[in-house]
Amino acid sequence: MKKLLLLLPVLLLAFVNVHVNKTNIYPGEEVIYTIEASGNNIKFPEIKYIDGFPVQGTAISQNITILNGNMQKTVSKSYIFFPTKNVTIPSFEIQVDNKKFKTKPVKIKVTKPKESKNSDFKIKLSVNKNKAYIGEPIIFKIKFFQKKDTSPQSIEIQRPSFNDFIAKQISKKEYTDKGFNITEYSFLLIPQKAGDYKLGPILAKIGYLSKETPFNDPFFNLMTSSLKYKNIFSNEVDLNVSTIAQNSVYGEFRAKLTADKTKIKANEPVKITLEIKGCGDFYDLPDFKLNIPEATVYENSPKIKTFIKNGKLCGTYIKEFTIISNQNISVPAIEFKTFNGEIKTVKTNKLFITVQNSHKTKNTPLQKEIKQKIIYKTQTNYIMLFLVFVIGVIVGILSIYVIKLKLPENDNIIRKIKKADEKELFNILLEYSYHPEIEKILKDLEENIYNNKHNKINKKQIIKIIKSIIKK
Repeated sequence: MKKLLLLLPVLLLAFVNVHVNKTNIYPGEEVIYTIEASGNNIKFPEIKYIDGFPVQGTAISQNITILNGNMQKTVSKSYIFFPTKNVTIPSFEIQVDNKKFKTKPVKIKVTKPKESKNSDFKIKLSVNKNKAYIGEPIIFKIKFFQKKDTSPQSIEIQRPSFNDFIAKQISKKEYTDKGFNITEYSFLLIPQKAGDYKLGPILAKIGYLSKETPFNDPFFNLMTSSLKYKNIFSNEVDLNVSTIAQNSVYGEFRAKLTADKTKIKANEPVKITLEIKGCGDFYDLPDFKLNIPEATVYENSPKIKTFIKNGKLCGTYIKEFTIISNQNISVPAIEFKTFNGEIKTVKTNKLFITVQNSHKTKNTPLQKEIKQKIIYKTQTNYIMLFLVFVIGVIVGILSIYVIKLKLPENDNIIRKIKKADEKELFNILLEYSYHPEIEKILKDLEENIYNNKHNKINKKQIIKIIKSIIKK
């Protein structure tokens, strides 16, 4: 009974509260949702989204109090998100001292702001076109105007929400015009989804230093300073994004295949490069593959380099392949569809690599499975038994002789591995590429040789694998 009385005050003090920093906001403003719980063992919910908006950050604070000799914790966990429309923060479950509590839902109202009319500051949004296709680049600009004779302590400009767009800042310029200092930010937007969009409005917070006296008595000359903000809102711009044909990429491109050599020896690697140049949505180009029967193909991830030219996204797409074969290699053309007002097909050239002394493995009659059964009579044949014994002895002697011949050859391979550089080692190991571990080592070597990577190659481990293969 004593234990129950000691715990009773703590259980009575367990509670859960919620609150937000504001319930009426403008689109994109910060909302801080806080759950406060008091108890000894508190488990907060794992919240990643609030009514569809991602949680951008969390913070935890803790306070400990002692009441009637009992220690109690009060812990607050805050979740930060930026809604752009009306939201209802739902009920969440929280555990306090092995008891479950449910929070109350909270409604946040998002008010659409009007463009601010201010003689000292203004912010303008614009696009170079109001209609575009999926993948068609758009130049989006933010211009912030500040009167020359103003000197705020802080200027914070809200970054627009670019959902359903790939966004890349491409420039920032500062200049003066008609009595205003102007800061101009330019972004390249690539729409990824069709629909009607409204970009903006966005918020600029102008902070001025405000001095306050904490006491009304003039005897105290202590002054405190704090920033007070004035909100300036921009206009909004409309944008219509239309669909393009399925399995096509927006833009104009040209593509080609090249090989580092056109004549090779059997099982010698050849490097094939796919290069695509032009202007358009490089980020929507597929990860192309090469389908070459009876050949081993290694591939690297594509490398994309882009730049802005006359308001367009231009650049190069390069993907490299390494092919190994013991017969002539025919590399088929790669093709894909593009759209720039009309559908076009972009197609590369074909390649043919001659493999010197190429050969195909042929099945000889000796390699075919013999299904004929030989039936012997049960009569004892001593001559046959003697012949079997003699043949067994001969086979045994030949086996020992073959093993003795093979050992120096194995030692020779191991010596070659020890002395070989990476290119030589690659060629030595090709014979054993059917083995999974050797296949991985070959891939690491290929990356080191052709892509300047630094994969660690363990020769001791390679020798150990080769020995195990030869024993079999």
